[in-house]
Amino acid sequence: MRQTEQDKLRREAYKLMASAGVRKTRLYDARHACLSWMANNGVPDTVVSAWAGHSDLSFTKRTYVHPDPQSLMAGSEKLMDLLG
Repeated sequence: MRQTEQDKLRREAYKLMASAGVRKTRLYDARHACLSWMANNGVPDTVVSAWAGHSDLSFTKRTYVHPDPQSLMAGSEKLMDLLG
């Protein structure tokens, strides 16, 4: 995408954010947040990778699959159950 197209997309996105009353967020950050949310909420890694347009699944996993506090707590609870 050329710079002028990127600028136009960014301006349009910021207008939509303002009209929706949501905080102004860089599109890169919104994309990352969306893909991370998908990865941490049961969407298969292959699907997250396809949405991201990545050809390398391991890159998607390294970039977007991060443990969230609920996942860490669930792991701790399972370990406590195991250890009694």
